[in-house]
Amino acid sequence: MSRFLFYLIIINMLTNMVSITPRILIAGSAKGTILSMIVALILGIWLTYILVILFRSFPGQDLPEILHAYAPKWMATPVLLFLSVAWYVAGLFTIIIYTFIILRFLTPEMSIYVIVLTFAIVVTYGVFMATKNILYMSEIIFVLVVPFIIFIQIKGYISPELNWDYVRIALMEFNHLPDYGALTSSLFIVVGTANLVIFNRVFLNLKKLTGKGTALLAFICTYVLATTYFLPIGFGGFDSLENVLYPWIMTSDSIRMKFGIIERVVFLFIGAFLALGVVSIIIHWHVSIQLLSSVIQFKRFKWRKFNLTNPLIMVIFWVVAMVVTKSITAEGLFKAVEMYDDFVLPALLLLLVGSLLVAKKGAASKWRESKK
Repeated sequence: MSRFLFYLIIINMLTNMVSITPRILIAGSAKGTILSMIVALILGIWLTYILVILFRSFPGQDLPEILHAYAPKWMATPVLLFLSVAWYVAGLFTIIIYTFIILRFLTPEMSIYVIVLTFAIVVTYGVFMATKNILYMSEIIFVLVVPFIIFIQIKGYISPELNWDYVRIALMEFNHLPDYGALTSSLFIVVGTANLVIFNRVFLNLKKLTGKGTALLAFICTYVLATTYFLPIGFGGFDSLENVLYPWIMTSDSIRMKFGIIERVVFLFIGAFLALGVVSIIIHWHVSIQLLSSVIQFKRFKWRKFNLTNPLIMVIFWVVAMVVTKSITAEGLFKAVEMYDDFVLPALLLLLVGSLLVAKKGAASKWRESKK
């Protein structure tokens, strides 16, 4: 399995650690979160295996190329439009969440427009990078940031302020049936492989999951899911986290580096996750704009032989982001993320797998016809 595919999966997982996902999991702690995470882990590994196998059948091709070549025309356009909107909304949620985090914990007096505009400048440059260059950028950020995040998590696990009794109480809720909301939120963490809809164009020889690769992926997913859920509970308990929108921010603020240059870890923690968040937004919106431009392309909308369709789409992306970020509330954001996880994510995965199966069947029939 390519290391770049691991980066796509792990960046997606880590970015969601400081998002709404921990609150959704903690809110369902008495309704079957433990079993939900286990089921989501199994489903996520299985989906990763299935998607890798399906995309291996089309080396060096992204989903628009695959569907336009091998799927019925009436099917390709609606599927690509739906997936492009789904990826855009996923990136939009990340922008809103990190904007709220910056406003609440770092610069409460700064204008929300300034924060979103800052994101716009950095993200727009990244979105229009070549697909392969985005993977290289992801690798650099991953190498620089992830070791520090792991260090903070280990500090949390060995901290004397961590109350293991709270963790044991959480584990005792094992006897409940899986909660659908917790299941879909956990599943979103482990489906970074879906980004192959565009990034498969880079993988000319995508390697399938080996036994060692599967075991490593399962270990990483288990560690991230368990840390996302149990560590905030260990520091805050259930009662104090009931109305906390970002449990992991509160958890990182409980960790101290006594002999460090900066004693409060929370500022470094937010900075590290901001870097990952920007990469995640770039990945999501790069996928979205590539899917959308494969369906919508104004051939005469040019300036000096340069087609302006993609810049126009990007401007629309940012106008919508500005309006939504300014108007949505924290509770509205929580409910919107829940609805996305509960309804859009399952539909996205079903459409993606289904369309690839249809395309694979179409490719096989074309191959048989060419042999006649």
